[in-house]
Amino acid sequence: MLLADNIVIRFGEEYVLDRFSCHIHRGDFVCITGMSGCGKTSLLKAFLGLAPLAAGEIRVGEYMLSEHTCGAIRKQVLYLPQDLALPYTMVDEAVTHVLRVGGLRYDRSLKALLYANMKKLGLDEELLGKRVAEISGGQRQRLMLAALSLLNREVWLLDEPTAALDKTSRDYVIDFLIEQQRCGKTIVAVSHDVCFSDRCSMIIQLG
Repeated sequence: MLLADNIVIRFGEEYVLDRFSCHIHRGDFVCITGMSGCGKTSLLKAFLGLAPLAAGEIRVGEYMLSEHTCGAIRKQVLYLPQDLALPYTMVDEAVTHVLRVGGLRYDRSLKALLYANMKKLGLDEELLGKRVAEISGGQRQRLMLAALSLLNREVWLLDEPTAALDKTSRDYVIDFLIEQQRCGKTIVAVSHDVCFSDRCSMIIQLG
């Protein structure tokens, strides 16, 4: 499902990844781990064409990454960054925007699915009525995970999805991701959390 073949990512004279390769199969649940600055987030972004390659090739599904295929690739991929800025005053505005951009109509049936996902992730429905400034970074990430999952993308790229969470909330996220993996999703997550990596089917160590 995801292939990196001898890729090189550098910024100026600094090499972030140098001749790195990996092969991730459909339905894998992968944890990317390693020291800070070793290229974990850059690898996620590379699969989306957001971190330019100095050498090597990337394939996502049936598409070899190029300037002509980036759009098609991004339609297959759910990407959730660690530092999630929501440029809206109200939480429900942010959720509505994400779903509409993804081509979904935010109607009663979709709301029911969203509420069900929020419950699985340990979130109350009343969160949607709050101001964005009133909720924590961990709540933002879980809420966007609940919403973005409704887009039904084949590949999920997640950057530190449990970093800001307590044990109970972390377990909600891990259980939710394992459920999605069992439904055939390919999940690749950056994490320093040993409890998270222990539940993954594959670990990629960088650095």
